[in-house]
Amino acid sequence: MADLSKFEIFLQELSSIEVQVSAHIELCEELTNRNKELEKKISSLQKENEYLKMQSAEGGENGESLTEQKGENGRENVFSSLSVKERENLKLKITDVITKINNHLTSS
Repeated sequence: MADLSKFEIFLQELSSIEVQVSAHIELCEELTNRNKELEKKISSLQKENEYLKMQSAEGGENGESLTEQKGENGRENVFSSLSVKERENLKLKITDVITKINNHLTSS
């Protein structure tokens, strides 16, 4: 009789171990799938990185002509292409718009 209960305990322990092994196998499969997805993502990002490096290199070549048009603080001076008369007209238009905005705000 004592041997039968030891045998039953042994079978229960085996069953418990089997459940744990199944859980570990499932986890291993999930991790393997996730690892494959991450490897695909890494590959895609590496390709994108190479593409962006190539674009950056091409932009650097084109950017040399832009540096001639940049003003102080490294910003592009959009007004450098305007004549003095055009600049004055633009200043008047901006002043007029600012005045209209101020009038609108004070009347509200």
